[in-house]
Amino acid sequence: MKKSLLALAVLGSFAAAAQAQTSVTIYGIVDMGVFYQNKAGAHNNSLFSVNSGEMSGSRLGFKGSEDLGGGLKANFVLEMGFNANNGSGAQQDAGSTTFFGRTSTVGLSGGFGSVNIGRQTDFAYSGTAGGMNTFSHAGYVTNFSQVDGNRQARLQGDRTNNSIRYDMPAMNGLNGGVMYGLGQQAGGGSAGSVYAAGLKYDNGPLAFGGDFYQSKVGLTPADRNLINVEAANATATGSSASTQQADSAAVLANMGSTATKTFTLGASYDFGFGKLYGNWSRVTMLPLTPSGTATLSQIINTGSYGSSSANNKLDMFEIGYNHNLTASLKLLTGLSHTNVSFNNGTPQGRLNQAFIGTDYFMSKRTDLYAVATYVRTSDVANPLAVSGTAQTASPNGGSAYGMGVGIRHTF
Repeated sequence: MKKSLLALAVLGSFAAAAQAQTSVTIYGIVDMGVFYQNKAGAHNNSLFSVNSGEMSGSRLGFKGSEDLGGGLKANFVLEMGFNANNGSGAQQDAGSTTFFGRTSTVGLSGGFGSVNIGRQTDFAYSGTAGGMNTFSHAGYVTNFSQVDGNRQARLQGDRTNNSIRYDMPAMNGLNGGVMYGLGQQAGGGSAGSVYAAGLKYDNGPLAFGGDFYQSKVGLTPADRNLINVEAANATATGSSASTQQADSAAVLANMGSTATKTFTLGASYDFGFGKLYGNWSRVTMLPLTPSGTATLSQIINTGSYGSSSANNKLDMFEIGYNHNLTASLKLLTGLSHTNVSFNNGTPQGRLNQAFIGTDYFMSKRTDLYAVATYVRTSDVANPLAVSGTAQTASPNGGSAYGMGVGIRHTF
């Protein structure tokens, strides 16, 4: 009897030690609201809708860490996105059933920093290393953002498959990282690969940083934006065989060439009673053509802002201010301006957006928000007015506005 009790005690101590060394957390966000747009779709009709993930993408995640001793830890993150309004998956790659579409990584961390392998974002967006998304706010409201849904929202980061990412240990507010995504194409060299790097200083009220992201054309690109757009063009409803052949020819003719290249700078200052932020991004797309057929930037960025030829460069500027009205209530404001250049030399397009909102925290995990935006464009389609459709309708743009209320809960 005594031996049995001793054995149970020893087993219990091992279980307690294992529990202390290994931890797994289930977490998530459910964000949903009711929204109105005065113009939507190809015919610019008004639209009421229930949308998911307006302030933060709805998600379910699992993360864990095991203490390996000597300051070394093994870590994993598995995070899926979903549309809370209908239960469908989000962040899925076109033509696939991507399960953990937000993040799927495993790696090691210690005094040297951390190394993670899998599907992950670049430094522009990172909850673990600081990232640069803190320099923007209006872009979070995905239904109303000037760039979300158009593959140009750089402060949200780019999800990259087959990637290896290193993050340096934070030193007096300085942190950064580099990432390489493999194209995984036999004999393809650098085709489909991704190169990314970022650096940020955040110590006290002042923060500033920069980010670089470059992806290359390939048959199996690491950049999920290229996966989605190329797949969409290959299977687009109504696309003629000749158009699809031109799309394929464009990919083959430009194999290994740079598809997108982005530079981003941002800064913020926290006054205590409010926070001022600003950022700038330049996104360029490949202008090459295969034997006079479709340009590749038309394939990877078809009609993003509406033109007879796709845009090949965007400069985006944003400035905003968030004010603490009370300990629980915040006023959110933002102004943004975008210049759009086109391959065919048409007049440069312009987009201006004004944003205002309030965010009321009922508790640390639950908040209510109300938002409104006004978007005016010239020589480009208005992305708010053509939500969810091919953005070639109303190519001269014009004005549109939207508003909505929502609730967000984290767990």
